[in-house]
Amino acid sequence: MKITIFTGPRGAGKSTRFIHEYRSHGNGLCFFSLKKRDDDGNVCAYDLVLYPKGEELPFFVKDPDVDMETASKETLAVRDLTNGLMHSCSYFVHLSAFDRAMQYYKEHPEAKEIWIDEIGRIEVAGKGFYELLMTAIVDGKDVFIVARNNFVPKLIPLLPTDADINIVEINTNKTETPT
Repeated sequence: MKITIFTGPRGAGKSTRFIHEYRSHGNGLCFFSLKKRDDDGNVCAYDLVLYPKGEELPFFVKDPDVDMETASKETLAVRDLTNGLMHSCSYFVHLSAFDRAMQYYKEHPEAKEIWIDEIGRIEVAGKGFYELLMTAIVDGKDVFIVARNNFVPKLIPLLPTDADINIVEINTNKTETPT
């Protein structure tokens, strides 16, 4: 089993490189977080896109009351809310997107590669894409994931010790948005 981690700081172009690699040679299922911008060009939400089908689902929506840079750790912590939502960092998260991702995975047992954008604090807390990641590992799939560099040390212990792990450092500080 091969696990490739695209990593780097926020804004480095990890997701851009990830989706480029998937499109150029990927052969499997891809769970991609597509940025949505408001009229001022600021990221206001993410949709989850299931490739190769192209199904798009509401995923993360910016919490207008939380500023990522000034909020307390308690405010930014992963916590479950009502009505099928979770809160993480400065976003409301639609839990149904994770459920649909898992269902999509199960609908395609023939897929040999699983591409996940992104693994972070939600997964380290055992939620989000955690079940999808662990199932793909147990099933022996090759896995390609995006993770910020500060989450890699928390991610590595979740991975099998016998996996062929390749870490791809991205430090381009690109701001382009993949489509």
